[in-house]
This record gives sequence, structure tokens and C-alpha cells, in this order.
Amino acid sequence: MILHIAPDYMNKPLYHHLLEALQSQENFCDHFVFACDNVVHNTQDIPHNVHVVNRSFSVLERLLFFPKQKYLLNEVEQHISLKNTELIHAHTLFSSGYIAYQQYKRLGIPYIVAVRNTDVNVFFKHMPHLRHIGREIAANAQKIVFISPAYKKQVMGTYLPENLLEKTTVLPNGIDSIFLQNRTQHMPAEDIIRLIYVGRIEKDKNIHTIIEVTDRLISQGYKVSLCLVGKIIDSEYKTTISKRTYITWHDQCSKKEVLSYLRQNDIFIMPSYHETFGLVYAEAMSQGLPVIYTRGQGFDGFFEDGHVGYAVPCEDVNYIQNRILDIRKDYMTLSGHCKQCADMFDWQQIAASYNNIYQHISHGTR
Repeated sequence: MILHIAPDYMNKPLYHHLLEALQSQENFCDHFVFACDNVVHNTQDIPHNVHVVNRSFSVLERLLFFPKQKYLLNEVEQHISLKNTELIHAHTLFSSGYIAYQQYKRLGIPYIVAVRNTDVNVFFKHMPHLRHIGREIAANAQKIVFISPAYKKQVMGTYLPENLLEKTTVLPNGIDSIFLQNRTQHMPAEDIIRLIYVGRIEKDKNIHTIIEVTDRLISQGYKVSLCLVGKIIDSEYKTTISKRTYITWHDQCSKKEVLSYLRQNDIFIMPSYHETFGLVYAEAMSQGLPVIYTRGQGFDGFFEDGHVGYAVPCEDVNYIQNRILDIRKDYMTLSGHCKQCADMFDWQQIAASYNNIYQHISHGTR
């Protein structure tokens, strides 16, 4: 049995997609999930192979780290049959990895860890007193999985020693099958630059820079439209959007509707200040849309600059504008690359890679 320590399982569909893909692999093995949530779920909504701890942790418990971890560790030992566990997959380095590390010390169960946003931007960055714990967890893991090259670059050599590089790998998150099953080569409009953004409309997503770039292009004589899709979180954007006739706004909507909006536009743009991964870049690629993404953040590093789009300094309006014009010059080449490279974000391929890791570790530790 593979035990997954994934506290956010009930709230993040990506875990559901991964487990579903893992269970469809040829070399099938049992997967069991240990999760935690402060919401009491109907038992009918919880899969048979998932154990959910219902507990709301205080701010103090979260800040002190160890009280929360001790509680979760006890829950694992009371409710999970560890004697049948061949491998633990900890889906975060600190919170999940600590539980896996303790079971490794006590029972010798090998484990792998994933490095995610909270590990990089909360624990390593703002909790220096816990960095030694993160290093210890990583040093004893069989494999360290980064969800993006950007995170690997940020962490290795800065927070984790270079001698751990040989046990690292990069495996992205996947996208919903509706996008991959309906991939298309995109044909751009000839007389207008049609930009699209999909996501929460808030300051951290840097919407004001997207608007400034669009204003600049229009002032230079280009015909441009901007489609914004997502819930407005920061209310001041309502006024900004209402003043610009070139902007169309659609509220939060279904994946099917997102697919339709992507097909009605030509270039996806999201120069966020902080981006954990950005599945929507991959969703846009599947529809043949070249992408503008933030340099040094989650999506950066998967592809060479100019292959499926461009990494940009998030507030450099002139640079972003020029990259949009570069995309226009060679649109069909980039669009073709996007459609082809979207396979990288297929959950089945990602699950197959994880399965290979599991098999290698399992065979190597017998």
C-alpha cells in the first residue's frame, strides 16, 4: 500500500485527479489517503480509501508547528495500518513530510516528499527556526519532487544542500481532461490582438499591469481587446474595468466555459507577483494559445523562452508589450508548440512517472 499524507485532499481537486490516475495504472497498487479538514463531511462524500481527521487548529498550534504535528502523527498511528504500508508519499515537505519522516525513523518506511508553495514561501522563507527540520526531512527522503523548475531553482543551494540534487525531480500538476481531449490548433484574429486572463481578479495577480500594457498598445495604434474571466476579489477593479470599453468580464465559471473563452482569444497573459504553479497556463496551451508568465515563478522553467510564450518581469510594461508583439510575429509556430507540449500536463503521464518512482523505491528497499 502507498500511503498519501495530503491534509488538503478534500479541498484540492488536483489530489483527486492524481489518485484517480494512479489507480488506473497497469502496475496497480493500493493507495490510501490521510487528510485533515476543519469541515465535517458527509461520509458518503468521502472515498473508502480516504481517512479525514476533522479538526480546526488554532493559530498558536499552526505557528508552533510541533503540537499540530504531534496530533496528526497520533491520528495516523491510530487509524492507518502502517504494517501494510510499503511507501509514504508526503505531498508537502514540512507538514506532511514530518509525519513521513517520523514513520521512517520508527518503522523504516521509505518516503518521498513534494515541495510546494507553503514549503517555499512560508516555512523556508519566514520560519528560519524550522529550516533544519526541512533539511532533515529532505535528506532522509528517497525522492524530492518539485512541482516546477522555478521552485527547484529557488530551494536547492539556498535552503537545501546541493548534494541532494541527485534525488530531486520535477513533476508538474496536471490539467482537467476536458482541455486535453479537446486540444486544437488556434488561428488568431488578423486585425486585433485578443488577450485573455483567467483567474481571481486581485492585486497579487497583477491585473493592473495587464490593463496598463493593453492601454499602451492601444495608444500606439494597435487594436486590442482584453477578456477577464474570474471572480473579482479586489473591488476597486470593478471601476477600472467599467471605464474601459475594450475589456469584457465574465464571472467565475465552469471548465467548459473557460475552454470556450480561451478559444475566442489569442494570447493568455498572467504576470502574477506570486504563482505556485498556474494550471491555467497549461489549459491555455492546450487550446493553442501562447502564454505570458512571470519570470522566476511557478510556471517558469518548463520551456525555453519563446517556445510556448515568454517569461516576463511582472511589472515591466514595455517588456511585456514587446513579448506580446513577438508572439504575434511567429504566432502559428508558438501555437503549434503549445498544443504539442500540453501533453506534459496529462494526469495519466504524471501518474505513470510517480508510479515508476514508487516501483523503483519499492524494489530497491526490499
